[in-house]
Amino acid sequence: MRIGLHLLLFGLCLSAGAPALADATAPAKVPSDVSVLAYGAAHPGCREWTDGCRICLRSPDGRVGCSTPGIACQPKDIVCKNEGK
Repeated sequence: MRIGLHLLLFGLCLSAGAPALADATAPAKVPSDVSVLAYGAAHPGCREWTDGCRICLRSPDGRVGCSTPGIACQPKDIVCKNEGK
């Protein structure tokens, strides 16, 4: 009985501390795909740009395609890697 009571108290302590722990370890807000696509729209001369997680390419006919980010990637400032002519 005594072990069961200790386990119950331990479980209550964990559940009470879980929200605080979740807030402390929550990742920073990750920019959406729209911001990466918006960069391409605002910089039509850029043929390749990246935020360190995704790489976007503009084809010769103007279509844009972007890679999928890794689950643990932390995006950085978006930069143009290949300025077109």
